[in-house]
Amino acid sequence: MTVPVRQKHNFLSLARMAALAGTWFFCSASTVSCSNHATHLKMEHRVVEKDNGTTVDIGLNETVRITLPENATTGYSWTVESYDKELFNELFSEAHYPATTAVGSGGEVGFIFKGKKSGTGDIKLKHWRSWEGDSSVIGRFHIKIHVMP
Repeated sequence: MTVPVRQKHNFLSLARMAALAGTWFFCSASTVSCSNHATHLKMEHRVVEKDNGTTVDIGLNETVRITLPENATTGYSWTVESYDKELFNELFSEAHYPATTAVGSGGEVGFIFKGKKSGTGDIKLKHWRSWEGDSSVIGRFHIKIHVMP
């Protein structure tokens, strides 16, 4: 038995429409999945030397990276002087120095904090020679962080 040409055409059109609908449904579902996943990603806020004295708004569980210039070959380094331990966790600090043969070349140091509770608090850093005490402080960095729910 042969199917008339017109019925074959209608069957193929239905098959194409079903395939397109399936593709649309699959893409829609993956888009929803991706956007739901994206809401769980947390943002890292970057703060540099020129942001000294400012206030930064972050969300709960988001991080702040404070990056400052440093030349540890001079003996001076940045260290955390104080921060609100009730609002923030200090995750870690890391120094980055370029691979160079130049004597005394500087780099930068980064401090990463995570907001763990809603509120406003301070993070204070100092640039000093730790073995010489507070009289050696040559720079301070202070930022106010507002952790939003």
